[in-house]
Amino acid sequence: MKNLSYVILDGNLTSDPEEKNITGGKSLAVFTVAVNHTAGNQESKDKEDVSYFEVEAWEKLGENCVEYLAKGSKVTVMGNLKQNRWKSPEGENRSKIKVTASTVRFDSVRKKDSKAA
Repeated sequence: MKNLSYVILDGNLTSDPEEKNITGGKSLAVFTVAVNHTAGNQESKDKEDVSYFEVEAWEKLGENCVEYLAKGSKVTVMGNLKQNRWKSPEGENRSKIKVTASTVRFDSVRKKDSKAA
């Protein structure tokens, strides 16, 4: 039985999506989503906070992200958490958690090539 690591993010891109070509001809778009939220409890005032999540979108989904999204675009990302692990050159264990998108909803679209009126 598979375990579940599904996540939904609602936020804004911190920069334009970066297109990467992977060995074997697959395409990949990488971007970061900033998510605003409040943290606190009843004794303290709610505090505004921001979390940043790296997202990777593969193939046609990634191509669409590169074509239609830009810094500041509002998106809703649905996907799975993925943890990459490696050893640093100094031999230390490192890890990074990313979101592999299965769906990206374009809540506001900013075409890169469009000119302001």
